[in-house]
Amino acid sequence: MEQILKIWPTMSELAKDIDKPYSTVAAWKARGKIPADHDFVLIDAAKKRGESLTLEQLAQARRNAAPITSDAA
Repeated sequence: MEQILKIWPTMSELAKDIDKPYSTVAAWKARGKIPADHDFVLIDAAKKRGESLTLEQLAQARRNAAPITSDAA
């Protein structure tokens, strides 16, 4: 997921490009996951920055994401 987020110099710029609050994209980064329902808007935003981003890349990033673990018992 980090490789995808590197398209944007800052999380603020990503938030602005996709018209989402900064807190939303910061949470994605913290979780290491971007919800799939944002794929097309991310692809369009990357394209406007002159970057290539595909559904396949997003899907691969999800497969490679580390699972979230909980210490709560």
